[in-house]
Amino acid sequence: MSSLTVAQLGGLMVPATSSFTASGEIDSAAFQRNLDAHLSFGMDGVLVGGSSGESALLENDDRRQLLALARERVPQEKWLIAGIGSESTRLTIQRANDARDAGANAVLVISPHYFLKRMSESALLAHFRAVADASPLPVLLYNMPAYSHIVLSPAFVHEMAQHGNVIGMKDSAGNIPVLQQYLEAQNEQFKVLTGSGGTVVPALAAGASGAILAIALYAGPAVRKMLDLFRAGDRDAAASLQGTLTPLAMDIAGAMGPAGIKAAMDLVGLSGGPTRSPLLPVSAEELETIRTRLAAAGLL
Repeated sequence: MSSLTVAQLGGLMVPATSSFTASGEIDSAAFQRNLDAHLSFGMDGVLVGGSSGESALLENDDRRQLLALARERVPQEKWLIAGIGSESTRLTIQRANDARDAGANAVLVISPHYFLKRMSESALLAHFRAVADASPLPVLLYNMPAYSHIVLSPAFVHEMAQHGNVIGMKDSAGNIPVLQQYLEAQNEQFKVLTGSGGTVVPALAAGASGAILAIALYAGPAVRKMLDLFRAGDRDAAASLQGTLTPLAMDIAGAMGPAGIKAAMDLVGLSGGPTRSPLLPVSAEELETIRTRLAAAGLL
C-alpha cells in the first residue's frame, strides 16, 4: 500500500474513463493525457476499471495495461485504485494480484450479480470475505445498485468493515438515509466515500470522508471547488455549486453512462473518444442535452 494510510483515504478522486481507439484498442496517449489533466485540476487519486471506465467491457490485459499507464502518471502520494470486481470469486482474486503487480494501492470490488436471485447476504459475505482474505491489496466495497441491482445492506457493510483488509467503501447510490447507516461503520480503519455526483455536499455533511465522482471527469475544477468550499466551512456556497452541478451528474453520467461521460469530455477539451461495443455513442439528441447542461453550468 506504499506510504498511504487509511487515514488518507478521502479527498476527491476520479473514476477514469478507459480510452479506446476507433477499433477498440487501448489508446495509451489519450488515457495518459486525460490523467494529466485530471491531476492538474487537483484530484487526490484515480480509480481505474470502475463503472465509468467501462469495467464490464475490459479484458484482463486491458486492466493491467491501464493500471501500468496510470501508475506512470499518478504520483506515489496519490491513490491509484483498481476496479477488480467480476462474477467469479477466483477471477476477482486473480485481478487483485494483477493490480498489485501493476502498482495499485487498493482495489474496489462490486457485487457479483449475474445470478442475482442467489446473491443472498450470506453469498455476498462469503464472496467478499474470500476476496478480502486473499487480496494482497486493501479492499474497498462498491455499492452501485444502478448497475449491480444489489444494495449492500448496512448490516453487510458493518460486518465487512471489521475485516482487517477492508478499508472502506464507495457508495454510488446517493441514498443519504442509507449512507448515514453506512457511516456508522466509519472509523480510523474504514472510510466511506460517496460516488454520487448529485448528493456530494449532503454526503460530506453526513460525514463521508471523500468522493470518487464521474462528474469530475468533465467538470473537474468546479467539483474541486465545491469540495474545497465545503472543507473551508462555506457550506452555503458549496450547496449552491452542488445545485449547479447536480443536473450535470444526473443527466450525463447518471442517465447516459460512459457514452455520455466521454461525449462531455470531448466537449470540454479532454479526450473522450469512442466507447467499446456493445455501448453505442450518444444520439444527436443526447449530445444536445449534454451541450445544454455544460453550457448552463458555465463549462462551455
